Amino acid sequence: MRTVLALDYRPALLSQAGIGRAVRELARALARRDDVELHLFAHSLAAARVPCEVPAGVRLHRGPIPGRSLPWLARVGLGADRLAGRCEVFHWTDYVQPPVIQAKTVWTVHDLAFLRDPSWHGNDAAPLAARTRAMATGATAIVAPSKATAADVARLLPGTTPPIVIPFGSDHVPSFSAPTSTGFDYVLCIGTIEPRKNHRALLAAMRRLRPPRPRLLVIGKPGWECQDIVADLRAAQRDGIAQWRTGVGDAEMFALLRGAKLLVYPSLWEGFGFPPLEAMALGTPVVLHDCEPMRELTDGNALLCDATVPEALAAAIERGLCDAELRDRLTHDGLARAGSFRWADCAAAHARLYREIAQ
Repeated sequence: MRTVLALDYRPALLSQAGIGRAVRELARALARRDDVELHLFAHSLAAARVPCEVPAGVRLHRGPIPGRSLPWLARVGLGADRLAGRCEVFHWTDYVQPPVIQAKTVWTVHDLAFLRDPSWHGNDAAPLAARTRAMATGATAIVAPSKATAADVARLLPGTTPPIVIPFGSDHVPSFSAPTSTGFDYVLCIGTIEPRKNHRALLAAMRRLRPPRPRLLVIGKPGWECQDIVADLRAAQRDGIAQWRTGVGDAEMFALLRGAKLLVYPSLWEGFGFPPLEAMALGTPVVLHDCEPMRELTDGNALLCDATVPEALAAAIERGLCDAELRDRLTHDGLARAGSFRWADCAAAHARLYREIAQ
């Protein structure tokens, strides 16, 4: 028996990475299953920023309906579940949830960083926190991509349904990706330019490396509360320490990951963390901030340090560059660790959950 499911697909059309990638890859994996009838909810006035590739056998529901009109439509009986094929289960995939009238609901909580430290999100933290708390009790089931995020839900959103941990996959990374040629040795950092990603400490660490040092290649679009970070990035570019790129597609990004000496990911907190897993899948050693989500994700197959201290981060980067035995181990074991995260497993666990709550 097939479960009629609607997946809020809007994040997949607006962002290449992060939540957008999670939603897009989950949809692809669910489309391969014969126990789910998949509908994609994509009503919006916003133009798609990522090409919309609808898997075979999946129906896309996309019309010029502004998000602010969805609560009004729900009041007259047109909830998101009716606007997406009269589904049995509606899966909220982001922090802005369209109103659902009759369907059971699943909500993926990617992370609660804005509750752990509101300063990481500036003026957006308070309304995001209020909306999240209001929705936390409305979901039939809650999914978290890591045990660390599930623990945050239990601690920061008390009284909610205990989350079910379903990790994402990493096998969207093309194994045949060839390294790109930049003309210089580099270490790579991927992530939106925002306080939580900790770019300023990384730039300070790079200045402490002994020459000859590789260049720091930063990939990420400007986010929030980032004026000081951007100023530091531009100064590092002028000094020949760093290069900053904002518009990089998947093919180029994976090629850059393959060719990097290291991925340095000093983020202070994550719900899951795609870039470290993608680097491991390509055989690139990883340096990370030592926090619970990164310990859980990498399971001893990365070099952890206190990335809030530039001296400690610089020492970890130097070790990752110079210790050949460590590099070989991280490359070999990292490949095996990344290989354990499969989108088919992620989709299977979701399909079981949909079936259970639909019944």
